[in-house]
Amino acid sequence: MDDNGLSSAFDRAERALDRIERALANRQPPSSRDEELRTRVREVVDELDQLIREAAA
Repeated sequence: MDDNGLSSAFDRAERALDRIERALANRQPPSSRDEELRTRVREVVDELDQLIREAAA
């Protein structure tokens, strides 16, 4: 992966972590929001997994 690709991957990872932090900050008492948060975290983890695979290629 070239420097631009790696930089882009890190930017995407950073944005994903920002989304997790915002989701946690906006967290409300246990309810349907928990499932929404779980869904967001799954999406972010999937994206980070993809970035790791791309960086390793």
